[in-house]
Amino acid sequence: MRFDLFIYLASIAFIYVYGRFVIHISTPIFHYFLVEPFDWQKQVEKPRIFLHLTGLGFMHLMVYSNSSLENKGILIQVIIWLTFILGFLFCQYTWTEKFQNTFVPKVTRSPAKSSENFNISISDLQLIQLYNELVRYDLLNQDLTALEDFRNVVLKDWKEHNSKLHFKMDGPSCREFFEQLAQTFPSNSLTLIDFFDRSKLVVRRDGKAFKYNTIKNAPTRTPVSKHQDTLMKIFSKLK
Repeated sequence: MRFDLFIYLASIAFIYVYGRFVIHISTPIFHYFLVEPFDWQKQVEKPRIFLHLTGLGFMHLMVYSNSSLENKGILIQVIIWLTFILGFLFCQYTWTEKFQNTFVPKVTRSPAKSSENFNISISDLQLIQLYNELVRYDLLNQDLTALEDFRNVVLKDWKEHNSKLHFKMDGPSCREFFEQLAQTFPSNSLTLIDFFDRSKLVVRRDGKAFKYNTIKNAPTRTPVSKHQDTLMKIFSKLK
């Protein structure tokens, strides 16, 4: 059996390209299924996938051409090699700093946001209205959570203050509050695990922290909370 240098090098290139891409996407997929949905940056990942499809298309086509063409002159071999290398470079380009600088700024044009802040884009008027409505319907302990505490938790970095939200709601209602908040103010970095677990800022009426798994699995036990209508009414006024 004749040794084919092109097939040998092509096999190494395929292992590298496919392996690196699989490693890249495995972490967010793992995070999605076992922790929380991830924020897929379309402006970055779509060009990366497109360039990979294009590059791999060239690479596979050249491997097929190399195997199927019987009479390959020097010119044909050079074309096959150069086209394969071009396809490989298409894939490799997506991991370069130049690629990141080209596409990432489109996603992160706004000032850098803290990873320990809910980063909710809400006006002060809306914030005050939300607070008053929660107090009005007895869903928030006003004695332990003043308006300034509410503002600190919603807007500031977690470690910049000692304020907390003392909810007077059960797990299913708290889960629906989180979902309504995230939907009403979509420009945020809210995740369920951050809101109820990592921040340590949202507590029950007895002052104890909510159990994350209880909040996470609330919809499977109680699809509709007892405060659903009230919460929908509150957030409808903020839109």
